[in-house]
Amino acid sequence: MKKILVPTDFSTCAKAAENYAFMLAKKIQAELIFIHVVITPVDWTKLTKEQENFFPDTKIAISKAKDQLNELVDQAENEGLSARKILVYNDGNEKIHKYVGAEQIDLVVMGSHGQYGFRDHILGTNTYSMLRRADVPVFVIKENNPKVELENLVFATNFNEETGESFRTVEKLSELFGIKLKVLFVNTPTYFMETNDIMNIGKSYLKDFGNYAYDIHIIDAFKEERGILQFAEKSKADGIALVTSGKSDLIQYFSPSVTENLITMTDLPVISIRKSKI
Repeated sequence: MKKILVPTDFSTCAKAAENYAFMLAKKIQAELIFIHVVITPVDWTKLTKEQENFFPDTKIAISKAKDQLNELVDQAENEGLSARKILVYNDGNEKIHKYVGAEQIDLVVMGSHGQYGFRDHILGTNTYSMLRRADVPVFVIKENNPKVELENLVFATNFNEETGESFRTVEKLSELFGIKLKVLFVNTPTYFMETNDIMNIGKSYLKDFGNYAYDIHIIDAFKEERGILQFAEKSKADGIALVTSGKSDLIQYFSPSVTENLITMTDLPVISIRKSKI
């Protein structure tokens, strides 16, 4: 794992994600790539220097963004890390999730206020768009994140075979960062199962997709989100990891994923692993 992408708008929310990314990068000596999007009234890349003068406010915003990106790169280098910056001019058509593939990114760390709004959710904020489309792990960090380290991680799963490859990704992350992984099954009234059945399915799942022996934790709750949060608090977890299906924006609005719901409900870091296409 060599490259960490950090989208930022330089807000206090983004600052929390930046700090978290620094912590992760130091553990594995990864390169930090800071990316910022400047909203432009036209396609900025097609303007001449003279034409740029017609948009003085945009020129100021670009200059300020360059300075702030340079400060982040300087900070990283002063802390012994490799870093670089990407400034994106966005006239409404640019999507930053495409840079994950283009830059061969290994994981993304980004901030979120974790608030739903009808217009924002239909259009898809950068964070939710990244969750649904990125093929690498996405760490979502809230402004009030209470954790400065990642030592105990809850992985909530239904032991569905389709998520097996994604579990392997989570396990690799735990190995890389020295994380203690806690496997959780939330037993809800809607999909109620007897404990023996859960244990048998879970053991088979871990045998097929895991490299280590894990205890299987079971908690009863009316909703998956409620059970995950209760267990995370009880186990003093530093973060929560889940497999995200990556539904389209419209479908997600009418049926939000558990991952997105959790982001609105907790200040803990939430790690989204998109379901692998196998």
